Amino acid sequence: MRATSANAVLTLTNLDGVLFDFNGTLSDDEGVLRDLFIDLAATHCSVNLTARQYQETLAGRSDREIMADILALAPADAGPVDKYLPLIDSEYAVRIERESLIRPATRELVHALHAAGLKLGVVTGASRLQVLPALERAGLLDLFGIVVTDEDVVQGKPHPEGFQRAAAALGLEDPARVAAFEDSIPGLGAVAAAGMIAICVEGTHPTEVLEQHARIIVPELGTACLDLDLG
Repeated sequence: MRATSANAVLTLTNLDGVLFDFNGTLSDDEGVLRDLFIDLAATHCSVNLTARQYQETLAGRSDREIMADILALAPADAGPVDKYLPLIDSEYAVRIERESLIRPATRELVHALHAAGLKLGVVTGASRLQVLPALERAGLLDLFGIVVTDEDVVQGKPHPEGFQRAAAALGLEDPARVAAFEDSIPGLGAVAAAGMIAICVEGTHPTEVLEQHARIIVPELGTACLDLDLG
């Protein structure tokens, strides 16, 4: 555990660990996911989903939960959720194959935290088939001690299970000394429930909405986050 003096500013590098959401946080892909689910809902499930509906009710939830909500509006013969999960994985891969959506500034932040000796993890509602190749392609996979995906939890965000599993795997015993980057309302709820320090990344929800759920809000990930006052 990194000790800090009574008068020192609490920053990321004073903590024991940092956890990251993936979609819309590590990866600038929330727009890709929104369009993917809107297209899938219309083409395969005869459900017309607007961008506003997606952002307000589905963003930040696991692929499985999003698909379940879409199917609740679909004809009875649309089939089970598991029918669509491989399709989501394959369509996501197609849509991001041209370039990595993990920004260089984001990579710099992860490398800086790793060099500072912090324990790092990813907690996401996406599948391994989406997340692991993207992290490897960006040269970040080996920097994370744990990647918790949808397959690893019983309950998705806003339940804290994913963050708690990541902390346990990394040996992070005090949640008050762990920060978690999130972009969505369900994700921020999960961080709060886990007792960790929430840092919200703008983009998925309007700022005025985020301000109701997060004390610390940043425009994007980058090394400027190293200077945030977390106290």
